[in-house]
Amino acid sequence: MKRNLFITVILVMMLGIVVQSGAQTKQSECTRENLKGFIDKYFASIQAHDISGLPLASDAKFTENGVELAAGKGFWQTAGKILIRRDLIDTPKCGTHTFAVIEEKFDPATVGQAMSMGLPGAKQKPLPEKGTPRPILFGVRLKVKDQKISEIETIIARENEFAFNADGILETKDQDWESILPPEERSSRLAMIAAADDYFDMFAAEPVVHSPFADVCDRWENGTQTTKSGILTLAGEDGKKAEMQAHNCTPKGLVISNHGPRRFVVDVETGVVAAFVHFASGLPDFHVFKMKNGKVILINAVIGSGSKTMGWPDEPILKH
Repeated sequence: MKRNLFITVILVMMLGIVVQSGAQTKQSECTRENLKGFIDKYFASIQAHDISGLPLASDAKFTENGVELAAGKGFWQTAGKILIRRDLIDTPKCGTHTFAVIEEKFDPATVGQAMSMGLPGAKQKPLPEKGTPRPILFGVRLKVKDQKISEIETIIARENEFAFNADGILETKDQDWESILPPEERSSRLAMIAAADDYFDMFAAEPVVHSPFADVCDRWENGTQTTKSGILTLAGEDGKKAEMQAHNCTPKGLVISNHGPRRFVVDVETGVVAAFVHFASGLPDFHVFKMKNGKVILINAVIGSGSKTMGWPDEPILKH
């Protein structure tokens, strides 16, 4: 009897050690420093056009503008110099999101025809010569599991996308998206998700929700600042036109529904949340919201080329 009790005690102790070891491994895997290292490795990989040094899970999934591709294909083969890179680190979720402006050699087969999308005063820029490096807009979400990258989701905007203006983002290079906020200036994870989620429900004539926008809030969509008076007037599903107002991030008045399920990556420490949506059920999209003192002060959106889906399963808000 005593011998059996002794063996039971030993087994319980061993199980405790295993559980503790697993928790420590998970904790060390999902630190800011470690996750930042995975982002560095990913960008080194796409710039080298080589996946051999990237720690990919055997079943890693990769999508580009909602289409699943083999790792190493698509933009992996064409990425050039990084001009801007802004990282978001979600330690509880063991994931990251990065927005970047990256050079890529122009290929007319990739972008089709450039469009001004009806922006007042906008001029359709002549397309560059084939092979000419020019900036494009890029976002990537990474998921890390067991020290391997298990998910890679990318969204890319080029000349044929809505309001494309990569130079407009280059002009914002001094914006601060990555500094750690003092605790008193941070919002909770759920409050940040709610602010981002409600934003998409505000595409209505009279929305029943309201994101907490700062008195001065500015938004860039595919590089075009759309919070300038008279810069953008769009017609919604109801046929009515809505003009975006200066330094006002609300989309109230522009009726667009069916943005699909939303997924979120949240960095409480920097006050940044990225929302992934299938905008108007047709466009792969991410919006990044910068919050400070409970208010949204900046929004940056990248909208890629049309796709049937985002390529990823639904992720209910309550799981965050």
